[in-house]
Amino acid sequence: MEIIKYRKIKDHLYELNLDNGTNLKFYDETIIKYSLLLKKSITNKELEEFTNYNDNLASYYLAIKYLTKKMRSKLEVEKFLRKAEFNDENINQAIIKLEKEGYLDNQRYINSYINDQIHLTSNGPEKIRHGLIKLGFDESMITIDYDFSDKLKTLIEKKVKLNRKYNTSMLRINLANYMINLGYPKELFMPYLENIKLNDKQLIKKDYEALLKKYRKKYDEPKLKLFIRDKLYKKGYNIEEISVVINDD
Repeated sequence: MEIIKYRKIKDHLYELNLDNGTNLKFYDETIIKYSLLLKKSITNKELEEFTNYNDNLASYYLAIKYLTKKMRSKLEVEKFLRKAEFNDENINQAIIKLEKEGYLDNQRYINSYINDQIHLTSNGPEKIRHGLIKLGFDESMITIDYDFSDKLKTLIEKKVKLNRKYNTSMLRINLANYMINLGYPKELFMPYLENIKLNDKQLIKKDYEALLKKYRKKYDEPKLKLFIRDKLYKKGYNIEEISVVINDD
């Protein structure tokens, strides 16, 4: 194939026109490495070599652009380049170069991720750890050295203040599920939940009156109170407090 024309189309990029109608865009690094501006013709084998080298560069430069927006993990970069339809060799060569030049630094990324999760989200250690594993990091690389006590206390106190419908038992269950979903182990949050004690008597009385009104016509007096007692107990109320409310009626 004969090279009939070449021109610089932008910084670091040239276009070569071949006599078979093919137009090739090569980075200047490819042009210089293979002295393409001095060549009059190229073989199919040479073209394959030039193109592959240039695709390695294209993969690398696209990854650099991707990394300028925010820090990324190796797995994120690999997925991004694969989506851009680069082959495995192009991606591997780009990754090697990025790691060598310090653009991909596993420990720096892990430390930054943990710091952001701690200070910008409500997530606990297990959820943070799982997030890093999903990003392709081995669990042995992850160390979360942070005291979550104050964060836990703040989250729980906020939830308790916003509570308008749960009794003590149901609130503890609700909070336990909430903290587990956020990635906090039970041994961290259970001491805080055990200290929660609401004034359930008003809630019991409200629910008792609602049940009394609803089932008064369905049951006679002894059965009605046993039925209501069972309903209130299943809602998580303390049996002694239930008895106080019912006996006061």
